[in-house]
Amino acid sequence: MVRRTLETIFRRPMRLLLLIVTLPLISFAIAYIQPRSYQASADLWALRRFSIIGANGPDIDLGAAPADTQATTLTELLQIRVFALAVAKATDLPSTFDSNIQSDPQSLDDALVNAIQAVQVQSLGANLFTITYVNNNPKLAQEVVAAVIQIYGSQSLGFATFGGERLLEYYQAQLVKAEQDANAAAAAEAQYLATHPALADAILHSDAAHGAAIDPHFAPLYSRTQQAQTAVQGIQDSITNLNQSISMQGSSANDLFRVLDPPVVPLRPLSRQKVLFIGGGTGLGIALLACTLYLAFLVRRDRGVYTPLDLQKVTTYRVAMELPRLTPATAALLVRSAQ
Repeated sequence: MVRRTLETIFRRPMRLLLLIVTLPLISFAIAYIQPRSYQASADLWALRRFSIIGANGPDIDLGAAPADTQATTLTELLQIRVFALAVAKATDLPSTFDSNIQSDPQSLDDALVNAIQAVQVQSLGANLFTITYVNNNPKLAQEVVAAVIQIYGSQSLGFATFGGERLLEYYQAQLVKAEQDANAAAAAEAQYLATHPALADAILHSDAAHGAAIDPHFAPLYSRTQQAQTAVQGIQDSITNLNQSISMQGSSANDLFRVLDPPVVPLRPLSRQKVLFIGGGTGLGIALLACTLYLAFLVRRDRGVYTPLDLQKVTTYRVAMELPRLTPATAALLVRSAQ
C-alpha cells in the first residue's frame, strides 16, 4: 500500500503541489481583504473574592485569588442569555445587523448573544483582571466593554445574594410557623399550671425542669415548649447570619471592584499578522486534507500491476522474470525484437 501510494504521488506531483499552494493562497487573500479589527479593553481591580450566598453562608473559594473568582464569574455571566442581551441592548450593536435579522426578534437575539459571548475576560494577577472585545467598529468595541462593566456592576450583587434572599424568605415563613407552635406550647403549659396550683408553686420556688421531674403529666408539655423555643431560636439565628452575609456583599459595584483603566475608543487596528497567519494555516490544513482525500480516491481507483503479488490477483500465470523500469524507447525496441 505504501509503494502504491508513493507511485500515485510521484505520478501526479504537479496536481498535488497545485492544491498545496493554491488553497493557502486563497485563504491568505480572503483573510487579507477582511475589514480591519479594533480591540477595546479595560483593566479592573478586584476588591474581594466573588461569593454566592447559600444555606451555610457565603460560598467562597479561599484558594483562588479575588481576580480569578471575578474573572470566572463574569465569563460565566456572559454565557447567560439574559445577561448577554442586557449588555448588547445597552449598545448600538443591534443596529449593525442586516435588516432581515433585525426584523426577526429571535434571530436578532441569537446574533446579539453570539456577539457578546466573544468578549474575553482574563485574570492578570491576584487582584487585576481585564475585559477585551474586538469589533470592526472601534466605537462599538468600546461601547461593548463599557456595557459589560456597567451591567456586571449593577447585576453582580443580585446574582450573589439571589440564593440568600430566597432562603431568607423561606426562613421567615418557617419562623412564623415556629412562633405559632411555641405560643401554642407555652399556652398549653400555662393552662396546665393554672389547674395545678401546687405544681405552679413548686416551679415558682425552683424551675420548670424541677416541675417536669416531679409531675409526669407536665413533663411532655414542658419538653414541647422547650423544643418549640429552641426551633424559634435556631431559625432566628439562621436569619441573623443570612442578613449579615448579605450585608457583607455590599450595596453597589464599588464594593466589588474598581475600574482602573476605563475602555477608550481604539485608534489603531489590530495587526494583520495574526489574522493572516490563521488564514494561511487554515488554508494549508484544508489543502492537506484535500490532498489526502484525492490520494485516497486515486489509490482506490488504481488497478495497475506493480508487484508479483498484484499480478497473482489478476492471472494464474507464474512470474518467470522481473525487468527493471525501462524507458518508453527501450520498451518499444524490446517489443519489436520480440516480434
